[in-house]
Amino acid sequence: MPLAYFLSHQASTQHAPYVQGRNKTVLFLTNSEHGLSNVHLATASAILENYPDIEVHFASFPTIEQKLERITSFAKIKSPHAKSIVFHGFTGLTFVQAIAKEGRSFISPPGWRGIGTLAKHIQLWISPWTFEDHVHLYKEIGGIIDEVDPAIIVLDSWFRPAIDATRKRNRQHAFITPNTLIDHFLGVQPLWARFWKYPAAMFTPDSSAKKAQLQEIGLVEPMNLFGIHRPGVPWITQNTQGAMIPVEVLPPNVTCVGPIILSGPPIDQQDPETATWLKKSPTVLINLGSNLTVGLEWYKKWRVANFWQYDESRAEFMAIAIAALLSSTDYQVLWKFNKLGDFSDDFLVHLKPYLDNERLKMPSWLIADPSSLLDTGNIVTSVHHGGSNCYHEALAAGVTQVILPLWADLYNYAALAETRGIGVWGCKDSTPNWTSECLLDAFMRGIDGCGESFLQRRAKWLCARIKAGKRGRDVAADEVAKLAYMK
Repeated sequence: MPLAYFLSHQASTQHAPYVQGRNKTVLFLTNSEHGLSNVHLATASAILENYPDIEVHFASFPTIEQKLERITSFAKIKSPHAKSIVFHGFTGLTFVQAIAKEGRSFISPPGWRGIGTLAKHIQLWISPWTFEDHVHLYKEIGGIIDEVDPAIIVLDSWFRPAIDATRKRNRQHAFITPNTLIDHFLGVQPLWARFWKYPAAMFTPDSSAKKAQLQEIGLVEPMNLFGIHRPGVPWITQNTQGAMIPVEVLPPNVTCVGPIILSGPPIDQQDPETATWLKKSPTVLINLGSNLTVGLEWYKKWRVANFWQYDESRAEFMAIAIAALLSSTDYQVLWKFNKLGDFSDDFLVHLKPYLDNERLKMPSWLIADPSSLLDTGNIVTSVHHGGSNCYHEALAAGVTQVILPLWADLYNYAALAETRGIGVWGCKDSTPNWTSECLLDAFMRGIDGCGESFLQRRAKWLCARIKAGKRGRDVAADEVAKLAYMK
């Protein structure tokens, strides 16, 4: 993603020694969206299990609290001495709500065709909160930091108010990110390897104005796009050898741990009904994410294009493709489906026979964690939007991928799946638009051979390599724990 240039192309700045607080205390400061926070949740769960003497605090938005309760419960089953995570809730707008407030659609074509949209919106992705909303969160987060007084703060690179509050207090901190090395450190690679396709995105007048306002209230380096990574600050990424674009230059203090997957109960404990159903036949999982599903109330209020709810056209194309797949194979399909707006259910006419005979399920939400579905061995291919977590969950499970990206960095993962030989970029020629024909073609290529195709063999080979090493969440927990124990 071109944001990589901002994240990595920094000037060298000297900083005073960071302040450490209470020994054996960790504070996570994160967004609440699944795609942004799941690596932090996974790391927190591993700390509970592996380091029961460490006190874990997690500050985020209220929607994440139930996940934390489930994580605590499962950690105590695996490690009876594990403590409970202490939750601190924010009252401001979430990352997605702040974006929705702007009322924009980010759907754009890949490459040069999408430069205009990307350049227009990149400053909003960097920090979507208005000055007032940013300050509200900044003050709220600052109060939590002062109250908890942690030895180490673990940050989300997409959560600017938390970064500003942490660095204003010069607190010891680390970053954990779902993204890969090339996503974040393109700017430090040799010139020939980092030809930057989006120079227009460097001009961010909205961000510059907000930055000036934040400086006026005393923040020294607010929204410092060129200094997110610092040599003295640990940066933990789920970059996986063999499944990523290799880089020539690795900045200091960067740790590549492989997929950071949340530890949870097996599917038969989370969703027994679906667990039984999956055993009937190899299954295609269609789960186009939830990061930007902000709900119909927000849609009506702000008129925002909601990417992973289906409008009538996309629902129709997908339904026809699924019907064709089911009519020509013995597979079954689990399709997570939500409507965008109010439209007729006529598109379901294509699917009625398969809903009736239960070869198709269309839940609005997946009860079980996606990783537990993939781990059953019953999922023959994972159809998703191209988010980093979806990519790594399928990678860790040895499942091929069909990626249907709609904008920006999602295209990177679609291209990566193809070049690494583990997946298919669906509807590539018409992206970001779909047809039922190109969807069906992508599904068939993703499931080709049901274990015998090159894609299937390559995915399973990479999975075996990953499983031969230490789990990513445990390595991330080790790195954080080192900083939680004060010397």
